[in-house]
Amino acid sequence: MTAIKHALQRDIFTPNDERLLGIVNVCKAGKKKKNCFLCATVTTERPVQVKVVKVKKSDKGDFYKRQQTWELRDLTIVDAKDASKENPEFDLHFEKVYKWLASSTAEKNSFISCIWKLNQRYLRKKLEFVNVSSQLLEELPKAEESVPSGESQSVAGGDEDALEEYQELSTREEQDIESMMEMCEYAVSNAEAFAEKLFKELQVLDGANIQSIMASEKQVNILMQLLDEALAEVDTIEGKLSSYEEMLQSVKDQMDQISQSNRLIQISNTNNGKLLDDIQFLVNYMDLSKGHIRALQEGDLTSPRGIEACISASEALLQCMNVALHPGHEQLAAVNQQQKLFSDLRDTFARRLTNHLNNVFVHQGHDQSSTLSQNSAELTLPKHSPLHRDLLRYAKLMEWLKNTQREKYEGLSRVSTTSF
Repeated sequence: MTAIKHALQRDIFTPNDERLLGIVNVCKAGKKKKNCFLCATVTTERPVQVKVVKVKKSDKGDFYKRQQTWELRDLTIVDAKDASKENPEFDLHFEKVYKWLASSTAEKNSFISCIWKLNQRYLRKKLEFVNVSSQLLEELPKAEESVPSGESQSVAGGDEDALEEYQELSTREEQDIESMMEMCEYAVSNAEAFAEKLFKELQVLDGANIQSIMASEKQVNILMQLLDEALAEVDTIEGKLSSYEEMLQSVKDQMDQISQSNRLIQISNTNNGKLLDDIQFLVNYMDLSKGHIRALQEGDLTSPRGIEACISASEALLQCMNVALHPGHEQLAAVNQQQKLFSDLRDTFARRLTNHLNNVFVHQGHDQSSTLSQNSAELTLPKHSPLHRDLLRYAKLMEWLKNTQREKYEGLSRVSTTSF
């Protein structure tokens, strides 16, 4: 960050007579990362103007350019989002709210502290700091607070220059000076010799510092080159990762489609299995053979074989008509058609059976009348065993008629009673 700050000061702010005091690496919150820098600057000329400048690296080269500038006096609110936890997000309220995401919480805090100090030193306006730790808002010296508002800019500026030029001696530097003075035996009369010796030592140190700076500059250049290469490699890796992510997303979409297709196929297979079970159920329990249909329509009710065939067919028909259908089966056209066929066969056979038995009863009645006339002289009733034997073979058919056509059964009972 120091090298970037130095480059920005040299290339952007120095030509415009500005001094860079605070910097933070940011990107817009909630969007794809396009990094830029927010810089807090002051002008070197009076009256001092304090600005917040947005600087972005050019897409066509390795140089930086100004993108947007705000006056600090237009800033109303600084929102650090969270004062207790580390959070790199913060908002700056100018004419509208700008939401930023810093590269680190430390950079964000340093930038907010710089904004607070610049406002206290140069503007002294009512600037609201929200969710900011009190440790960041350091109080300025009381002497500065006592300066009148009209003179605050010039005096504060002079104090800042003085503070920047003065540097307190470190403990090691004090020890070095004391050792040098001991070598001169603290001779005040030999001050010129001491000053000359000190000057020579400083020249040696300056030469070493210059060599160290030149070596450091080379190392910094090498480091910057390595960083540029690393950034280029990071961009390449990010591109590859993006392509991999797109491919993975494509694979995920295809897998979702396959999963959906498999689910639909499974549902289709389940439905086909249920449909096959229903079809097998209807075929097994609602199918009447052609032989049974023929027996019901034109079966011989006089011969024993024909009667057995009619009994078997009538029982099969009754089974088909009494089968317990599942909900929804009655909505099938084939089921309705089959039920209508069963009803027609039942009515047809019941009519044939009724007519035939009616004829049998009437015929037996006539035969009984002739037998009674023959035995009238003896005053004896003829035996009914032959008649019962002839009617016994129709017992199951009469039972079927009783269960299916109750009215016809009762009619036949009346005919039989009357005939006898």
